[in-house]
Amino acid sequence: MIEISDVLQSVDSVNSISKELDSIVEGIIEPQCKELDDYITYVKQLVDDTNTPIRDAELEDIILTIPSLLYFMGTLQENIGIREDIARFDKTDKYNQIVTSAQGTVQAKTALADLETRNEALAIIVYQRAKRKLQTKYEIALELLQSTKKILNRRLAELELSKSSLNKSANNFN
Repeated sequence: MIEISDVLQSVDSVNSISKELDSIVEGIIEPQCKELDDYITYVKQLVDDTNTPIRDAELEDIILTIPSLLYFMGTLQENIGIREDIARFDKTDKYNQIVTSAQGTVQAKTALADLETRNEALAIIVYQRAKRKLQTKYEIALELLQSTKKILNRRLAELELSKSSLNKSANNFN
């Protein structure tokens, strides 16, 4: 029979470990992403201000700033990928050392190696999550950039259309 108190204890344990791992992941990416995060927050404030439409100059600033911020994110993503690779290597190396030096059956050696490399497995997970968070931020910033370009292009097309209409009207009066 399932004991709800045991399930709750397990959930609490998972939540506690997850909170710690989330903190580690944030510690890896936050210093590197702070500038992008701050800029996205600034853009969100522009969007949220329904009383003042976003000016063309602000749209141009967004179009120029986001690519430079994304450039550094790509480098960071590669650096984290290298760390993930090293973490995998460390885990595999430690696992193999334990299996080759342990006594007993293959199952016992494997179980011991799995148990002894849990921290290394968690390190891999940390770097995987950091890389995914970076990828998500990258994709969202890229989406914002594309949307901003569309808005500016639409405004320019409207401006050209109104200029064209004004020219036609002026020509009709002549």
